[in-house]
Amino acid sequence: MTGSSELSKKKRMEILRKIAEEVRGGYRFLISTHVNPEGDAIGSVLALGLALKNMGKEVEILNQDPTPGNLTFLPGAGQITHQAPESGEFDVTFALDCGSKARLGEEFSRVRTIGKVINIDHHVSNSFFGDVNLVDPMASSTAEILFDLLGIIPVRMSSAVAENIYVGILTDTGSFHYSNTSPKTFAVARACLLAGVEPWKVAEKVYENQPLARLRLLSMVLGTLGGDGDGRVNYIVVTQKMMEESGASPDMTEDFINYPRSLEGSEVALLFRELSPKKYRVSLRSRGKVDVSRIAEEFQGGGHPNAAGCTVEGSLSEVKARILERVQAAF
Repeated sequence: MTGSSELSKKKRMEILRKIAEEVRGGYRFLISTHVNPEGDAIGSVLALGLALKNMGKEVEILNQDPTPGNLTFLPGAGQITHQAPESGEFDVTFALDCGSKARLGEEFSRVRTIGKVINIDHHVSNSFFGDVNLVDPMASSTAEILFDLLGIIPVRMSSAVAENIYVGILTDTGSFHYSNTSPKTFAVARACLLAGVEPWKVAEKVYENQPLARLRLLSMVLGTLGGDGDGRVNYIVVTQKMMEESGASPDMTEDFINYPRSLEGSEVALLFRELSPKKYRVSLRSRGKVDVSRIAEEFQGGGHPNAAGCTVEGSLSEVKARILERVQAAF
């Protein structure tokens, strides 16, 4: 099934019903998401996994990389595996919040029989790699899409499922700060609260339970703050040496990009994270004047117009120069 970035309400409902049929007809399910998962990825796989188990289905959740420390409190987090299951034969595989099959990671590629692949995502850069694709760029998050799917299956939204959906929405909207927040987003959040979610408790665990290593890393990273001279483009850098000296892990850099983004006059913020010598993960954020997803796509990455990422090879000076040149040209 092919698709486009524009999805009519009628077509969206047709795909949701088709996915619901696959859920009702299948028994053994694999659920996975992209490497280096964040809040929406973790919340989505756990929400769907718990919901399917509540239906009596057999479920395996495979994420190649560990769950970020601030999300380990989520219901079901301990059930996530990080290696391909030995009994790797599934009726249906869900790929959630993931733009391409390659981004599911090497462990996913080792699964023997994945069955029909259902790709659910909200990134406009999604490659539509599934047998069934539900890609809705108008949704705030993949978790928001899953809320609708659970209602159509139908399956009761327990407090555990609701908490995972809420965290997916909360983190991908920047605590409802970003432009992807819509009336529908608040309606889904309200439904989660009615199902038993306590916002203040969730916020405390997600945002106010930081390890010391993260703050040590942040102090080093803020020292790299730089810009293009006129204040429109600002960036920070995370190196492997910083990670080692602080004792931090890659997931602890989540939301660091909000610091250069918050500068007065900043239109585009960048974070350069060293993956290995001469290889950097670049995160891009925009306030709306620049479509950073197009820039990321030029470097084989993707995302949303206001939030995207890519991996670029070269020295730090080379990578910075290439990205900054492209961003400045986009104004």
